[in-house]
Amino acid sequence: HVRQILSWRPPSLRLEGVDEDHFNLACGPGRLRHFVVSGCLALLVYNLFLLADARMIPDVYPQAVQMRLYTFSPVALLMLLCGVCFKNMVLRIPRPMLEGALMMTGVVAALHMGWLLQHSNSPYAGMYTAGLMPITIYGNLVQRFRFRYALVFSLVVMATCLACVWARSDRVNPYDVFDVPLALLVAVIAIYTLAMNYRFELEERRRFQWQVRAQVLHKELAASQVQLDELSRQDPLTGVPNRRHVDAYLQQQWEQAKLRGDELALLLMDVDHFKAFNDRYGHPAGDQCLKHVAMALQRQVPPQIGCVARWGGEEFIVVLPRAQLHAAMKRAQGLCKAVHGLGLRHDAAPAFGCVTISVGVAVVRPASDSVNDAIDSLIAQADAALYRAKASGRNRAEPALSPVSC
Repeated sequence: HVRQILSWRPPSLRLEGVDEDHFNLACGPGRLRHFVVSGCLALLVYNLFLLADARMIPDVYPQAVQMRLYTFSPVALLMLLCGVCFKNMVLRIPRPMLEGALMMTGVVAALHMGWLLQHSNSPYAGMYTAGLMPITIYGNLVQRFRFRYALVFSLVVMATCLACVWARSDRVNPYDVFDVPLALLVAVIAIYTLAMNYRFELEERRRFQWQVRAQVLHKELAASQVQLDELSRQDPLTGVPNRRHVDAYLQQQWEQAKLRGDELALLLMDVDHFKAFNDRYGHPAGDQCLKHVAMALQRQVPPQIGCVARWGGEEFIVVLPRAQLHAAMKRAQGLCKAVHGLGLRHDAAPAFGCVTISVGVAVVRPASDSVNDAIDSLIAQADAALYRAKASGRNRAEPALSPVSC
């Protein structure tokens, strides 16, 4: 336990790598706004101390007015105006330079007071050392200088306080008994406010890290949700879209075709004698067969032309937007040739000796508002055409017998 206590180090106030730059960049606008608002309030309080100057150090009151109103205040006001009117320009100032300039406002305020106390012969001048306390609180807690700057600022305040006590040590006044206790009080205030300043900055940096981590987790979660959604719309065996995806795609294309007045083609196809293929070669070979067929269909119908999806079992469906009947039939015949051209051996198919497909084609010009019923009717027409293709000898495409009216 003793070793743990001796080896303890306070948490670092600097983030690693680009995180530090990211932190400063992200906090910059809010920090500048805080400086402007709290700076206006602090400047008002600083000049209100002229009331105390007039009562406690009247012999240097003219110098106090000169320092507060005519020297410090114009410079401070100029800095505040720059923070309001030239915000983007100020935010481009290197961070150490900007933080150092802000720290100097507190340092100059403390040095002004120290000069007044050393040059005043008022009996109350020693007690006026307490005026360094609000200056310390201003820098460490109100403006909340970054800790390293707050530390330098606090050391300057304490050095100013000690210098005032030492400079007045050879003077006799009725209240000199308060000099040392007031100096100790200023030191205690500086130490306490420094500790709070350190804690505030540490918590600010940790909050920033938590926010960044939360944003990263949110993005990862969103990406996972997108991936899961894509997986839920993909057939795990063949890799082509599944029925859920094609249902949504078909409804979307239906609405667009209705708005444009275009035709929409639907091709429903089935692998010929697929049960016999499974019985002869086994289900693993059947799965491989479906994969090859799906790839052949996708090569013929890329995404920019239409959508190929597995409809169920050995059935596939193709949706072709903006396709008239002759174009849809030509595409369907091309699909039959592509699958036949794979040359997948199928001894149980007596007519061709290889894997083939049959295709039913239905084309519609969407007009109905009852989308689901109209789509069901379109699929039924394509399914009827598919059965006619099978009855006519397979490895062919057949159109719907009559125009689909939806």
